[in-house]
Amino acid sequence: MNKSIGALEFISISRGMYVADAIVKKAEVEIIYFRTICPGKFLIIVSGNEGEVDTAIDYGVSIGGKTLFGSFKVHAVSPAIIEGIRGKYEPIEKLDAVGIVETKMVCTGIKALDIVLKSADVKIIRVYLAFTIGGKMVFAVTGSVSSIEHGISGCKQLLSESEQENIAIIPSPNRDILENLLKR
Repeated sequence: MNKSIGALEFISISRGMYVADAIVKKAEVEIIYFRTICPGKFLIIVSGNEGEVDTAIDYGVSIGGKTLFGSFKVHAVSPAIIEGIRGKYEPIEKLDAVGIVETKMVCTGIKALDIVLKSADVKIIRVYLAFTIGGKMVFAVTGSVSSIEHGISGCKQLLSESEQENIAIIPSPNRDILENLLKR
């Protein structure tokens, strides 16, 4: 069965925690990310089957009020994203090139990452979710330069100018860069 994920991002930490409790009581979902993030926000990401994630996120939106900053649902999400959010990554044997996408919000960043993974032959190197980086999301993927360019072109279509912070492709990363990117 394909998993779905959904998230709610709040500008109030206490309200975010309250809504997080309410949505996991309302629907059969698993919390895969529950954390305060910069600057003074709260983020919860849940996974489960499509209907349960829809129920949880829709309910969270309905009770989130004016403290809700953003939300999203991604159905049939790439399993590598769920593992990346948990801090678990597939082993990378060779890094040809590196693509790095930085978005202003976690919600749009995860959607962009899903598009990149589904449209190109790339693997996740690392996912950075909001904490200590000003509420942004950054992800790094590896593959051939052409695969990365193809995947990133798809995510550029999703992201508006105001949502994307920066995008970079490093064709032949320096050894020190590789070692630091691969540190787990």
